[in-house]
Amino acid sequence: MKPKMKVIEPGPTAESYSDFYEKGTLEGASQSWAAPRTFTADELSHLSRLITIGELSSCFAHEVTNPLTLIRGHLRFIMEAMPADHPLRMNVEAVDRASSRIEEMAKRMLDFGKKRVRRPEVCNTADVIADAVRFVQPHFRSNFIDVQVHLVAELPAIDVDRWQIVQAIVNLLQNAGDAMIGRDRRVITIGAESCGSMVQIVICDTGAGITPENLPRIFEPFFTTKGDQGTGLGLYITKQIIEEHRGTVDVRSSDHGTSFVISLPL
Repeated sequence: MKPKMKVIEPGPTAESYSDFYEKGTLEGASQSWAAPRTFTADELSHLSRLITIGELSSCFAHEVTNPLTLIRGHLRFIMEAMPADHPLRMNVEAVDRASSRIEEMAKRMLDFGKKRVRRPEVCNTADVIADAVRFVQPHFRSNFIDVQVHLVAELPAIDVDRWQIVQAIVNLLQNAGDAMIGRDRRVITIGAESCGSMVQIVICDTGAGITPENLPRIFEPFFTTKGDQGTGLGLYITKQIIEEHRGTVDVRSSDHGTSFVISLPL
């Protein structure tokens, strides 16, 4: 079973994303990082380990590309010498597709992890969303998560640092995917539309939701409900990125799922 990715025009009965604000947002959650705080020794030690893991992951992604190039080169030689009706050709092509996927993931990881100077540029909003979805798609595919993308026609461009916004969306998508592990229905819906002088990107999941006592803390650094599986930095980093772009992140949650709304100025 593979996740689906489809673009659907919202129908006349589709709820406007701007209605999100009319129905109420959690102001406490979006403003919880108003005052600076100090980190404990355990938190700093944890952050140091995360940095080390990131560096090792980049090294691995760099090193794996060399043997992959060799493997794919030999596969091409085999396919060129193999008759089109050879009974094993299908198997060789399957290996080639799998190695191509690994190579693409390694290159994407290297590109995603590069240290960058912030460079705002005019970006197609749909392309930014597509970049983020491609990055997490292997994880979604292995966990049987269905991704549905709903974009209005003629979505306006945004003046942002492309890779920072991709990172922010990736963080929200990963959170949404993690929230649905163990659920029978695993659907992530991504929508975007213009609302006055803003573009709103909405990410909804069908997870168990965030408890009322945890909602005010979700943007705090190192706060996580995932135990050893979580870093507690994804939502904090997302909020920092969006606010640096003069935008906002809002959240609404129930036991039927969670919705995050990113608002960015045009």
